[in-house]
Amino acid sequence: MKKLLLLIFALALVGSCLIGSTAINPLDASPIERDILISLRLPRVLFSAVIGAMLGLSGSVYQLTLKNPLADSFTTGAASSSALGAVLAIAFGLPLALVPICALVTGLIGLLTVYRLSKTNGVINPVTMILAGVVMNIVASAVISFAKYFFEDSLSSIVFWLMGGFFVVDWGKLLLCATVLVIAYLLFSTQALQLNLLALDEHSAQSLGVNVDRLRTLAFVVATALVAVAVSHTGIIGFVGLIVPHVARSLFGSDMRQNMFYSSLLGALLLVLADAAARTIIPGGAELPVGILTALLGGVFFLYLLQTRRERFWHG
Repeated sequence: MKKLLLLIFALALVGSCLIGSTAINPLDASPIERDILISLRLPRVLFSAVIGAMLGLSGSVYQLTLKNPLADSFTTGAASSSALGAVLAIAFGLPLALVPICALVTGLIGLLTVYRLSKTNGVINPVTMILAGVVMNIVASAVISFAKYFFEDSLSSIVFWLMGGFFVVDWGKLLLCATVLVIAYLLFSTQALQLNLLALDEHSAQSLGVNVDRLRTLAFVVATALVAVAVSHTGIIGFVGLIVPHVARSLFGSDMRQNMFYSSLLGALLLVLADAAARTIIPGGAELPVGILTALLGGVFFLYLLQTRRERFWHG
């Protein structure tokens, strides 16, 4: 199964590089087409894979540490909070290097606020968390809308950016995001056994030697860093972190060592395919923001999960 999935992913990478507003035949490519392939298509496809892996990995960690199958960067408000920081940094003309840092700070503030609101007597209520995430999304969206109105000249393209997409990609951005992904993955891998114990109740995990507060804080910070870096470069691409961890658990089990790998791989595959569709679905070379496709797919998946798990949510 693993080899088959890797083969599908490799074929998706190759196919996505060759399709778009201009289809490219690698066996009979002109110099211009080769330049398009190497300078534009290849970094964009690899970038979409890295961003998908970042969102898939963060969703896997969120769902485990928050013990909520509906948790991801979008439903917990982390993505919109991160977007708020990025928008404000752009609006006030801060250096581009500070945009991911501002996104990380506001993303952590938003996530921790939602976490505090949803925790009662040491227990996280999944329904309260989703409601708090909705409120956080509304507040962040309101501030972003004010920024768009007040800083209209400097944020003329912010509406398109907030839909989520891979509009400006270069090898430098790809290297930065890939580095953040690798570091985060290695950190989570070293803590995989302890993360598995978080699936138990907190008292059981602590009795087995897990420092729950320290581990959860580490998981929050690193997972939100993944979201913040992704959002600061692509805008809000929702629900990737909701869908792929469920698929990974269904196919490969809930062991975090497996779930992290397959969530990252499936997230990369999902965004590569979604980006390829976004570049080809509208005739005439127009490009659809990829966030629209993932929101449509994720919204349907979210309703499915809400329908099938609502009894457990309301009655424990």
